[in-house]
Amino acid sequence: MKIDLSIYSLIVISTSGGKDSLCTIIETVREARRQNVGHRVICVNCDTGADWPDAEDVVKKQCSALSIPLYVVRPNISIPDYIEKRGMFPSMKCRFCTRLKTGAIDKFIRNLYPAKMESKILSVTGERREESPHRQKLADFEPHQILTAGKRQVFHYRPILEWNLNKVWQTIRESGIKPHPAYEEYGNERLSCALCVFGCEKDLRNGAKVRPDLAERYLAVEQRTGFTFRHGQSLRNILTGNE
Repeated sequence: MKIDLSIYSLIVISTSGGKDSLCTIIETVREARRQNVGHRVICVNCDTGADWPDAEDVVKKQCSALSIPLYVVRPNISIPDYIEKRGMFPSMKCRFCTRLKTGAIDKFIRNLYPAKMESKILSVTGERREESPHRQKLADFEPHQILTAGKRQVFHYRPILEWNLNKVWQTIRESGIKPHPAYEEYGNERLSCALCVFGCEKDLRNGAKVRPDLAERYLAVEQRTGFTFRHGQSLRNILTGNE
C-alpha cells in the first residue's frame, strides 16, 4: 500500500534495530524522499532496559546511514524493574512490556505536538502478518485511537505488513546497511528484548549470553515468586535445555 505522505506534519518510525524495523525505515524513507518529504521523517527508539547491549548503537548507525534523525526515549520504569515489582512476567493476555515501550513513544509524540496544536502525524511500525496470528489481523492503515485528540490527528501505518521473510532480507542486502549482529553472529530469528517471553528458545539462550545480568534478575524473580517465565516453563529449564 502506498499512501500520500505529503499531508503529514511529521512521520515517526518506531525502531528496535531489528530486521523488520530496518526494512520499515528503508521503505518509508525511500517513499518519503520520492514524495519530497524526507525531511519530515524521524526515528524513535525506546530503551526498555531489557534490550541487547548494543541495540541503541546499532539503531544509531542504521539511522545515520539513511541520514534520519534519531530520538531515544525511556519508559517511566524499565521492563526488568517492572517485572521485579510485579513479580510476574508478560504473557499474551498481559503484554505490559509492549505497553511500556509504546507508552514512552506515545508520550514523546504528545510532547512534540500537544492536542491543542493542529497537526497530522503518521506513526509507522514494522509488523508483518506472517509473524503471528495477532499480526495477521492488523490493518495496514488506520486512525491511531490513543494519540488522536483535540487538534492532533494521528494515523498508524504498517508499510511492510504483507512482506515475507525473503523480501525482508533481500531489501537489507540491497541497502548495504548492516543488520543487528544478533542475526548473523548468533543466528537469532528475531530481535526484541534480549529475553523476550515470545522468543524461541535459541534466541533466549543467545539473549542470556549477552545479558547475563538480565537472566540473573529473571531467574531470581522465578525463585522468589514461584511464577515461571512462561506458563508451565521456567527460564532456568529453557536456558539449561531441561524440560
